[in-house]
Amino acid sequence: MNWQTELNNSFSWLLTTLFWLNLGLFCTALLLRKTAFGKKFWLITKPCIQNSNQFKMMSLILLLLIFILLEVRISVLNSFFYNGLYSSLQDKKADAFWFFALLNAMLVGFKIIHSILNYLVRQVFEIRWLEKMNEEMLHRWLQYKNYYRIKYEKDLPDNIDQRIEQDAREFITGTVELLDGMIGSIVAIIEFTVILWGLSGLLPLFGIEIPKGTVFFIYTFIILATAMSVWIGYPLIKLNYAKEKYAGDYRYSLIRVRDNAESIAFYDGETQEYSHLKAKFNQIIQNRWTIVRRMLGLDGFNTGVTQFAMILPLMLQAPRFFAGLATLGDMHQTVQAFNRLMRALSFFRLFYEQFTLYQARLNRLYDFMFTLDQLDKQQIIQPIECGLGIKLKDFGLKDQHGEVLLQQVNLELNAGDALLIQGPSGAGKTTLLKAIAGIYPFETFGYCERPCNANVLFLPQRPYMPQGTLRQAICYPNIDPHHADLELYMEKCRLSNYIHALDQENDWQATLSPGELQRVAFIRIFLTKPNIVFLDETTSALDEPTEYILYRKIREKLPNMIVLSIGHRGTLHQFHNKVFDLGICRIDDILQ
Repeated sequence: MNWQTELNNSFSWLLTTLFWLNLGLFCTALLLRKTAFGKKFWLITKPCIQNSNQFKMMSLILLLLIFILLEVRISVLNSFFYNGLYSSLQDKKADAFWFFALLNAMLVGFKIIHSILNYLVRQVFEIRWLEKMNEEMLHRWLQYKNYYRIKYEKDLPDNIDQRIEQDAREFITGTVELLDGMIGSIVAIIEFTVILWGLSGLLPLFGIEIPKGTVFFIYTFIILATAMSVWIGYPLIKLNYAKEKYAGDYRYSLIRVRDNAESIAFYDGETQEYSHLKAKFNQIIQNRWTIVRRMLGLDGFNTGVTQFAMILPLMLQAPRFFAGLATLGDMHQTVQAFNRLMRALSFFRLFYEQFTLYQARLNRLYDFMFTLDQLDKQQIIQPIECGLGIKLKDFGLKDQHGEVLLQQVNLELNAGDALLIQGPSGAGKTTLLKAIAGIYPFETFGYCERPCNANVLFLPQRPYMPQGTLRQAICYPNIDPHHADLELYMEKCRLSNYIHALDQENDWQATLSPGELQRVAFIRIFLTKPNIVFLDETTSALDEPTEYILYRKIREKLPNMIVLSIGHRGTLHQFHNKVFDLGICRIDDILQ
């Protein structure tokens, strides 16, 4: 082999290697799909592949593979050019020296261009993949109210926000790094083994001369070092999985303190919260010390192997150099080839810590996607008929374990009716309201009739206020933010002191008091004019005069609206013509 042959054959080498590489990747993918790792990887990536432009995706992957192969080829040519450079120095040939110096300079320029383009293509690929994965995860999480149903799962995936944002992003980056390193290592192993084979001669060992012994010695050394490294670092897989979980739990606990700051302050709960947060943080510290102890052994071993490997090739080739069988250029090329072969063969040994983190993220994403798949497969029986009003006959519902919670519920509501649902705490008032509204996540039975195309509004005890301006928060989710009557109803619902802040961004969920949040709920009723409204203790934080004003106004402005309310106050009876007591499962008419 010489530098001219290698340079001239570069294009044909690239095409041939690319063909065999694609064939090898295809066969590897088929084999991996039968393994646990492959099944998890396929479950996560399959939706992204199916929802992508196949031509663009394959073009980007092909470009990435070409850049990986070009990097190896540049290293091969670099070793030959440096061989010529150092050999010309040994022979004191000035013209040859400057010729090879120029070749190396040109190769450096090409390498710079390659590095820039490789980074660009890689980032484009990762960003496009992240967009697809985020879109898929958000869609799957939000559809069929999975974000709501998932909290009832027995094995609830922890820190879902972390899985959607951090784990997905780092999984994609880790996948590209893993494939880049693995493919580059395999190709480099083949190429630099061939180079070392040509540079090696007889290796005297214990009085025995072994042909091409340098290559065999290097392979034995690196394989044993890699096996030992994997054995030392294996426990890091579980430790890094726990690390991600503990960090997510701690962040979630901190967020809970922030979101419930007022309640904690009233309770003087700082000591309790400090103890809880300290316990969560201690889990992180204990796990980290365990990782540190394991990494001391792994890093110490890897550093020792790497440092010893820097002088090993010179020691192995020195007898041939002193015997005049190898030039100074051969010695330098041997060191370059050995170091690149060492790096290639040691890929999994040096990448092992990152691989443990990668596998932990793979498992976390798989758990999340698998749970969503199971939710999609669960067929929830909720027999609903379309009608003009709301009618329940022998209606009942079950919990997540299939146990009956309520049964033999009978009621009928027509336009203009207002039903007050009362009963002892824990009797299932809110659960019944959810079932009638169609958001109960488990099985119902019996006859249920309600308007299928009606404008329905469900207002919980603490109405939700999204991030953004106050105008956007009040008009959540689909009210026109510039509704002509918005300021009018803010005045009628006693929120006129916030009109000046309509276009200010704030955490309005935390800024507004519980009573003010409930007044926002009534503004939404006036603006949406629903056919049916569900009020789940929506006036519990209001004083009785304000409650009276708001209920009277919605009954006057929307006389044909069907109202279903939950409340304990006796003052609510005057705004409802029917009452349903869950304590005795009986509906009574209220005399007006």
